[in-house]
Amino acid sequence: MNIKEMTRPECVALLKSTRLGRLACVRDNRPYVVPIHFAFGDNAIFSFSLPGKKVEWMRENPHVCLQVDDVGGDGWKSVVVDGLFEDLPRAPEVDNTIPAVDQQLPKSNHDREFAWSLLQKHANWWEPGALNLGGATPAISGSHLFYRIKIEAISGRQAFQ
Repeated sequence: MNIKEMTRPECVALLKSTRLGRLACVRDNRPYVVPIHFAFGDNAIFSFSLPGKKVEWMRENPHVCLQVDDVGGDGWKSVVVDGLFEDLPRAPEVDNTIPAVDQQLPKSNHDREFAWSLLQKHANWWEPGALNLGGATPAISGSHLFYRIKIEAISGRQAFQ
């Protein structure tokens, strides 16, 4: 088996074709790793979650790492992304009583819409981020959140025969 470093375009190609990754975050010098579904776009990773341990930890320490892989019969590929977590909160509601000639959505709404447009291209895009421990009901409204991981560094390796 031969192993080689992947180029940035090869790493990006794997990120574009993969939906499941392992997200690592750290708090108080303790690591935490969880699987997430994600979408790649605009040099960033986008995902969806309910509030919980992962989100609390990333808000406290935004430095995160995402690992994705593709394992096949003749070899494997693995990409590691180092990045910064960024919450994509809902923007405050626009006051419709004030006429606006060129009223546009606030940037945070554009970012959320962009994240949603990438994620919704895949069936069950809201899994596992919207599943409760007690059942399989998607929580698409309410306390859910979208987030972005701004890519700071990306690397990958692949093995082949």
